[in-house]
Amino acid sequence: MLKYWRLFWGQKNGVVSIQFAVIFPFLLGLFLIAFEFSRLMIIGSALDLMTTEITRQTAITEQDDYAEKIEGLIQSEVPLWPYLADTKNFSITLKYCKKVSEIIGDQCQSTLSDETHILLFDLKYQYFSLFPELFSFLDTALTRKTVVYREFIKSEMVGQ
Repeated sequence: MLKYWRLFWGQKNGVVSIQFAVIFPFLLGLFLIAFEFSRLMIIGSALDLMTTEITRQTAITEQDDYAEKIEGLIQSEVPLWPYLADTKNFSITLKYCKKVSEIIGDQCQSTLSDETHILLFDLKYQYFSLFPELFSFLDTALTRKTVVYREFIKSEMVGQ
């Protein structure tokens, strides 16, 4: 009988297969978590980059069609990362303010006027996880708000 017990405990055939079967689900879960959080971080960084570009373009441009310019930027940049983000999940709100106190009191206008020197951009991306069964708690809106001072105003340029 002792001989059979030694044979039973001495056999190593199939150990690797059993270890793989036990460990693989955990490794797969770890990979999916890392992938989903990486995607979330990349989209957040892309929003930061787009906000910076919007701010730069607005500060140095004397055009009035800021909303169209931002929409064009999104339509040109987002398709470069097709599996990470969707252009339909972006929304942009643009408000025009005369003073900083209007921004604080949420009294900005939706139309551009000659007295408007400050622009308030609200860039929002509705994030949905690729694996909603596992990561539905990550479904949220990523937002970036930016305040930009307009340097070029047409009425002031005409008077000079």
